[in-house]
Amino acid sequence: MRGRAGRLDRLEDLYVQLDVRNRRNGPTQTGSAKRASRYGGHPHYIPSFRSDCAGPAGNERPDRSQLGGSGQHSGLQRLQAHAERQRSPLCGNANHCRRNPKYGYRTLADILRSVRGFYITYDRDYSYLGVRGFERLGDYNDRILLLVDGHRINNNIYEQAMLGTEFPVDVDLIERVEVIRGPSSSLYGSNAFFAVINVITRKAPQLTGVELSFEPASFGTYKGRASYGGRYKGMDMLLSGTFYNSQGHSLFFPEFNTPATNNGIARHGDDDESRHILTTVRFRGFTVQGMYSSREKGVPTAYFGTAFNDPRTRNMDDHQYVDVSYQHPLGEKWDLVVRTSFDQYRLEAFLAVPSGLPDGSVVVDKASGRGNWWDGELKFSRTLLDKHKLTFGSEIRDNVEQDQGNYDASTRTFQPTNHDSNNWALYAQDEFAITSRLTLSAGLRYDRYYSFGGTANPRLGLIYRPVGQTTFKLLYGSAFRAPNVFETYSAATGLFENNLRLTPETIRSLEGVVEQGLGQHFELSGSVFRNNLNHLISQQTDPSTGLLVFRNAEKAQAAGAEIEFDGRSARGLQGTVSFSYVDGDAANRIDEKLENSPRHMAKVNLIVPLAQKRLFAGLDAQYTGVRLTEAGTPVGGFPMFNVTLLGHALGKHADLSGSIYNLFDRKYSDPAAVGFVQNTIQQDGRSFRIKLTGRF
Repeated sequence: MRGRAGRLDRLEDLYVQLDVRNRRNGPTQTGSAKRASRYGGHPHYIPSFRSDCAGPAGNERPDRSQLGGSGQHSGLQRLQAHAERQRSPLCGNANHCRRNPKYGYRTLADILRSVRGFYITYDRDYSYLGVRGFERLGDYNDRILLLVDGHRINNNIYEQAMLGTEFPVDVDLIERVEVIRGPSSSLYGSNAFFAVINVITRKAPQLTGVELSFEPASFGTYKGRASYGGRYKGMDMLLSGTFYNSQGHSLFFPEFNTPATNNGIARHGDDDESRHILTTVRFRGFTVQGMYSSREKGVPTAYFGTAFNDPRTRNMDDHQYVDVSYQHPLGEKWDLVVRTSFDQYRLEAFLAVPSGLPDGSVVVDKASGRGNWWDGELKFSRTLLDKHKLTFGSEIRDNVEQDQGNYDASTRTFQPTNHDSNNWALYAQDEFAITSRLTLSAGLRYDRYYSFGGTANPRLGLIYRPVGQTTFKLLYGSAFRAPNVFETYSAATGLFENNLRLTPETIRSLEGVVEQGLGQHFELSGSVFRNNLNHLISQQTDPSTGLLVFRNAEKAQAAGAEIEFDGRSARGLQGTVSFSYVDGDAANRIDEKLENSPRHMAKVNLIVPLAQKRLFAGLDAQYTGVRLTEAGTPVGGFPMFNVTLLGHALGKHADLSGSIYNLFDRKYSDPAAVGFVQNTIQQDGRSFRIKLTGRF
């Protein structure tokens, strides 16, 4: 199921779980916190060594009072306390990632790049997320479920999760990012394949007035933002608008190094421009959120046979939605969440292609996508006999429009493909406190699609806490990814064939997790996992037609281990160190490793206070191991160091920061997908950004 109605509280439980797990330095434990600690956590806070990702900074908790506008409603407080105890064992190996300006993150992709086991591939058009050694070249982030305040962002044509400058929310409006690793279709349906990512935006009281920011950066880049947050007669209001413009820079592609193609130099084709607006209103249990996002990106790579060094090749993405939710207790035992939303997505892809005429002229074709969809969800939850935490719910989605089209400028013809669909789901979950130290969680969801029928996916979690600061978790889950409309009905683009026989991809995962607190300020955690994937949808070339086609052609498997250490010293030094190892294979090809799958990854995040509460230095460093291209050739591993210096001026009224990215000007590339002449795509060298933020 695509729509994520009523799931905000569910993902905020991730934060609760992680806070419960990390409670070693916080306030006196409440009764609800004690109960939560039974379900997989510890009875004290531990401030994470990293204040942005992989753990909460300090002991901050989600401000659930803002969900209903007023924090004084005792029934709502009971609902919130109950929600805090839900589903955390099923979250399993989860992260809480707090956006921190001390690291200089520019996009959601930057934040996720620093998360243990995650990596980003950029083709100079969109950013793609790899999780635990898996990121198929040519896919569109459709095995990742992306949410904003519980609202699903994956569109209904390509199922694409936008992560880079294409992400529809300004990174400065992110309060935290919550991540579930592993298959989670038992709660979230399709696309919750490798991970669920929920971006929690800042609440109105966190702005308390007007906030302005301006950022000049390398490559002729400028960004500005104006935000307002306040409360009027019990109603919380947030309004923010952002503009972003980058000229990009000239790029050299050796594959086009001939005089006829400007000696391989692409000029004025890497530009990037976006506009974002976000509005959120909360009042007495109701939340209304509206979002508008528009982004235009030049594509300098000459993919899919387009003319090299022609700036007319570009993509334009627009996404808007309105989301309305209401949550309220029903009597003393039941809690209710109702949610509905309407989304609209548009894509216009302009392709400057040779006309084939003797004069060597170039024409501009256009591929388009138009999606409109409505979501609804109804969820009930309650506590039974003080040992069972029960949740029941249903969802429905109506894909009103899933249209694609292709305009051929040479023949002046337009070929449309109009489509619509619907699907629904039922889900249930029980958390059973067997003893005060042992908890069993079981969840099951049934999804029904018009195209291929039904699928049921379970998730089980066994949580054991033998002593106060030690937790063991054993997790099993399955998930599916339904074929999207682009994969099934793609002939209208002129580059692909239809394939109406596609079936869902599936994954089964087994994972063990150990978490060990080390005193009041530090934590060591580790996990081992194994994923088995079947019916993978792959982009291939049909030799009989020369066109691309999607087929259920492959299997894959991956096994690995991760370890992470985080904490914070009494003097303010904080950070996280992690290492990941993954061994992935294409199961139906003997001894063949997965493409774009780094075996080794290491992350270091460090914040050093240089002047008491006024000047900070931040280090964001990663190492990504060797990866294979589509052709099977290796792409060398590379280290990356980004540094930021941030100072607080005029008290809390102004911040000034400077960041240098790729500090040592490392030359590196990412593997390219099918449809590119290049085997690899070069990435940016050293760059800078200066940022000024003022509050009034």
